[in-house]
Amino acid sequence: SKESIRAKCLSYPDRAEQIKKPSAGKAGKYGKKTAGKTPPGKTGGVKKAKKVIKKQPSASIKKSLVSKEVMEALKENRREKREKREEEKSAEKKKGAKRKFSKVEKKEPKEVLSGKALKKARQAFDNQEYEVTVKVKKLWEKAREKGLAVDKKQEIISEIKGLIEGKISSLIFKHDLARVFQLILREGETAHNTFIIEELKPHVMELSKSKYGKFTVKCMLKHCSVAQRNIIFRALTGHFKKLTLHAHAVTVVDTFYNEYATSEQRTAMITEFYGKEFYLFRDNLSEHLSVVLEHHPTKKEALLGELLSLTQTFIEKGLTGYIIAQHLMLQYFLHGPSESIQELITEKLLDQLPNIVHTKEGSKIAQRCIWYGRVKDRKLIMRSFKGHVKDMACDPNGYLVLCAVFDTVDDTVMVRKMVLGEVTAELDALVMSISGRKLLRYLLAGRESSQTHTQVIESLRVGEGNAISKKAPEVRRGEILSAVSPAVITYCKENIESLLLDNSTASLIPLVVEHAKGDVGEVLTALISHLTSSDVMEQFPVHFALKKLLKMEGGVLGGMVLEQVDIPTICGWVDSNRGAWTVLRVIEGGGEVGELVGEIKEKGRES
Repeated sequence: SKESIRAKCLSYPDRAEQIKKPSAGKAGKYGKKTAGKTPPGKTGGVKKAKKVIKKQPSASIKKSLVSKEVMEALKENRREKREKREEEKSAEKKKGAKRKFSKVEKKEPKEVLSGKALKKARQAFDNQEYEVTVKVKKLWEKAREKGLAVDKKQEIISEIKGLIEGKISSLIFKHDLARVFQLILREGETAHNTFIIEELKPHVMELSKSKYGKFTVKCMLKHCSVAQRNIIFRALTGHFKKLTLHAHAVTVVDTFYNEYATSEQRTAMITEFYGKEFYLFRDNLSEHLSVVLEHHPTKKEALLGELLSLTQTFIEKGLTGYIIAQHLMLQYFLHGPSESIQELITEKLLDQLPNIVHTKEGSKIAQRCIWYGRVKDRKLIMRSFKGHVKDMACDPNGYLVLCAVFDTVDDTVMVRKMVLGEVTAELDALVMSISGRKLLRYLLAGRESSQTHTQVIESLRVGEGNAISKKAPEVRRGEILSAVSPAVITYCKENIESLLLDNSTASLIPLVVEHAKGDVGEVLTALISHLTSSDVMEQFPVHFALKKLLKMEGGVLGGMVLEQVDIPTICGWVDSNRGAWTVLRVIEGGGEVGELVGEIKEKGRES
C-alpha cells in the first residue's frame, strides 16, 4: 500500500553516509598521483584545496539506493492504476459516451461588446460619475437651444445645479463639462453664479492650469461681481509669476491684468516679478520700473537681473504675445543697458515681432529692436514684416513701428523693396484708415507738428542717437520721399472724386501738392476738371482743399484755374457762398484777372 511504501522510503539512511570518499588524486601523465602538487618541471604557486560541499542526492542516485522490494511495490501500484483506467475506458466506449473530466469545467463564452456599447462600458468603468455626466449633458443641450424661454432655461439650470451639487470637485476637470459650468455662469441667475463661484473657489489654481478649465475661470472673471473677483484675485496672489510661465494659465493672468484688475491689483501682480524682497515689502512700488528705481536706486542691478531672466524666458517660450509679458519686457528695454538689449535681439524674438506690434507695449519693444539692432537684425525685422505691412499701417500702434523703420534704416533701397512696396500697393486701405493717413502724412511731411502729433515726434526722437545709423536724417528722408511720391501722385490723380467726398481724405491733396516730388500739376488738373458747378463748390471738402491750395506760395492753382476754366463758369461759382470765397482767393492770387473782375461786375449790375 501507499503507507507502507512511504514508511520504507523514510526509514532509508541518508545519502551522505553512503557516498564513498573520493580518492586523493589520479595518476597523471607522469605516472604518479599529482593531486595538490606541482608537476615536475613546472613552476607556479600552491594550488588552493577545493572546499568539499555535501550535496543532496539527485533523483537518479536516490532511485538507485531504493531497495528492490520498494521498487517492486511501486511498479505493482502503477500497474493496478493503469489496468483500472483501461477498464473504465472500455466501459465508456461500450456506452458510447465521451470521456468526462471532473476537475476541468467548461467555460462559458464571454459577451463581446462593440461600437457604442463598448464605449459606454469603458466610460462607466473609468468615470464614477458617468450617469450624472450623461444627465447633465442632456440638460445642457436643451438649455442652449435657440428661442428657449427664459423661465424654462432657468428651470433646466436649477435642475443641473441639483445634479452637480456636492460633486463639482470631481466634475469640473472633465473637458465635456467645462461648457456646462460656463453656461450656468453666463446665463444663470445671481444665485446660480454665486453657487458655482463658491464651489470653484478652492480650485481656481488647478483650473487655471487646465486646458479646458482656464475657460471656466475666464468666464468667472467676466460674469462675477467685484467682490467675487477680489476673492479670485486673493486665491491667485503669490502665484502670478508661476502661472504666467505656464502655457495654459498665462491666458487667465493676462485677461485679469488687461481687462479686470484695478491699479492696485496691477501693481501687486507686477511686484511679484521683481523678486521676493519687493513682494514682501511693497512700500513705494509701482508697475512702472522708473518709479521703483526712484525710491530704490540701490536695487537697480537686482531688478534688471530679474527682468532679464524673465524676458529671456518669455522669448524662449513664445509668450511675448501677452500684455503682461510685454509690459515686463518693455521695462527692461527702457532701463537695461544697450549691449544687453542688443543680445536679446535674436532671430526667435524677431520672428515674434509681427504679433506684438499691435499693442502699445509691443510697438515700443519693436521700435527699440529697430533702434538697437545691427544691420543684419534690421534686415531680418523688415523681412518678418512681409505680408503684415498693410495691417501695421492701419493700426494705431503698428504704424509707429513703420515710422521708426523710415527714420532709422540707412539702406533705403531695401526699405523700398520690403516695406514701401506694400505701402504703395495698398494706398486705398491706407487712405480710408485713420492710422494709414497718419503714416502717409509722416512720409510726405516728416515731423511737422501740423501733420504729426507732438507726443509721436518726441517718442520717435528717442532713436536718433543710436550707434548703428550713419546716414544723415535729411538724406534718408529725401530718398524715402522720392520712392513714395510717384505712387501717391498717381493715386490722387486717379481718385480725386472719392478723395473730395470727405474732409479727412481731402486734406491729403494739399499735402501731396506741397511735399511730393514729381509732377503735381497732374493732381491740380484733375482737381480743376472736377469743379464743374456751383453745387460742387458748395461742398465743404472741396472748399477746404481749394482754400489750402490757394493759400500756398506761388499761387499755382489760381493761375491754372484762370487758364483751364472759362470765365462764365467761374462767374457761376459766385452764386454759392463757398464758391464766392474761392473766386475771391483766385483774384487775390494775382495774374490776368482783369477780364474776370469785369465780368463779375457786369453780372452784379444785372442782378
